[in-house]
Amino acid sequence: MWFISRNTLLGLGWAFVAITVWSGSLVMLRLGVTTSLNAYDLTMLRFGVATLILAPVALRRGSGTYRLGLTSLLGMVVAFGAPYVLLITVAMKSAPAAAAGALNPGVMAMVSVLLGRMMFGDRIGAAQLTGLLLTATGIFLFTLTGGAITTGHLILVGTGTMWASYALIVRRAAVPALYATAIVAVGSAIFYLPVYLAALPKQILTAPIADVVMQAGFQGVLVSVIAIYAFNRSAELLGAIAGATLPALIPVVTLGLGSLVLGEAAGSGEIVSAILVSMGLVLILVGIPAMRWLSNQSLRSLNKRGTPL
Repeated sequence: MWFISRNTLLGLGWAFVAITVWSGSLVMLRLGVTTSLNAYDLTMLRFGVATLILAPVALRRGSGTYRLGLTSLLGMVVAFGAPYVLLITVAMKSAPAAAAGALNPGVMAMVSVLLGRMMFGDRIGAAQLTGLLLTATGIFLFTLTGGAITTGHLILVGTGTMWASYALIVRRAAVPALYATAIVAVGSAIFYLPVYLAALPKQILTAPIADVVMQAGFQGVLVSVIAIYAFNRSAELLGAIAGATLPALIPVVTLGLGSLVLGEAAGSGEIVSAILVSMGLVLILVGIPAMRWLSNQSLRSLNKRGTPL
């Protein structure tokens, strides 16, 4: 029998919050760009609203933040701020939402583990390696369900790598979760809002106020504040490999939300992919204890079947 510690349970809780919000963000982005707002408006709402909330936090320096130089600060903003969001929006013009939900977090998870191995010497045991292979296979199958490979798919590989780079910077400098969230929001607003106001096309002035308020609340509060903070906290509590890999569950959750909210039927390939990703992440999270538990359950099942009546 294996047990899950309190920190692991808390980390899983924070990861659940982040994954649920980020999965829902794909639905909200699609809703926004197909109704009354454009990608530039949505990016402005995401970081403009978040900045109003987090500006006081960004002005404070917590433990570990003294290690952040200008290059690291800019790297965090570029890798997980406005450029990251705009690239995902561009990618979704030629790649389906299912591919975005699979490739972006999937590549992030795989690259994070590789970077952790190269930069920090993280040990990858047999159970975790098996989990990584299962997760990678599931992500690959998810991608295939989206049809032919397009430029958008390649962009999503790039955004996944950007996300992993952001996680590496935060880990190396030991930046507290809330402060890291504030840096991304405020830094993005400083660089993006002047460009948006001066040069980018806008639809927000003619959009219904209800649409603007709904997207401001979801993009600016849930996605840019709550989800990013939750992701950083889960990584702190679960450890480098597990915390970085759990976002690979986003395509699984997106699949479920698409079925419940949008009425989109899941194909057999998508269901198999979801099972593979889930199994892989269980092995990555709890490692050898899970393999022993599964082995014991299998032996018990075989013994029961082999017992004469």
